[in-house]
Amino acid sequence: MTKRSVIAISALLLASACSEHSSSGVGPNSSGGTSSGFIRGRSDGSYALGVTVDGAFCSAVYTNARPGGSELSPLSCTGGQSGNATVLYDGNGAPKSATYGGLEIGSGTVTF
Repeated sequence: MTKRSVIAISALLLASACSEHSSSGVGPNSSGGTSSGFIRGRSDGSYALGVTVDGAFCSAVYTNARPGGSELSPLSCTGGQSGNATVLYDGNGAPKSATYGGLEIGSGTVTF
């Protein structure tokens, strides 16, 4: 299986539990590149985050959205990389940004 296939399959599996609410964004990465990401509301009320950075697709699930709050979750990445991401919620409890970091993926913020 190619790396591109693994990324596509991971994205499909993550999105399969998602409902219609979705936001996407881009942001700079500490490596000098750009990262892109999306966040989608899931049917169970949680959120699924997907971030593509330096050729890796990383994902996480968030289950504790609160107005004005934040939530930290570990990232699972297709290339074996790892890290964490924190989602910030706006005054209505909707995700407004995700800040990620890890040794092999660098760090950055994607604003939705």
